[in-house]
Amino acid sequence: MKLQFQVGEIISCEAVAKSKKLLCSQVKIGSKTYQIVSGIRKQYSPEEMPGKKVMVLVNLAPREIAGVKSEGMLLCAEGKDGELSLMTPERDMPAGAEIG
Repeated sequence: MKLQFQVGEIISCEAVAKSKKLLCSQVKIGSKTYQIVSGIRKQYSPEEMPGKKVMVLVNLAPREIAGVKSEGMLLCAEGKDGELSLMTPERDMPAGAEIG
């Protein structure tokens, strides 16, 4: 399967109740909204996420993480100390733009 990456815009985000490291984000990609669970809570608070443009792997099969449905993956870089940084487009790109 060929991986499909697109720019997404986070429209809302909340902490996953039974986890210290998971966030659940609603991510707009084109005309569709995806729910994505990610383990980035140590680096990002739910309050700072809305409005961020992020790179998303969109053609993953949905799966349940900590009892919450996840429909994609936010792309992050990981530093030597384990700190995560969301991958974001350098220029303002529309939600849904293809990443090639």
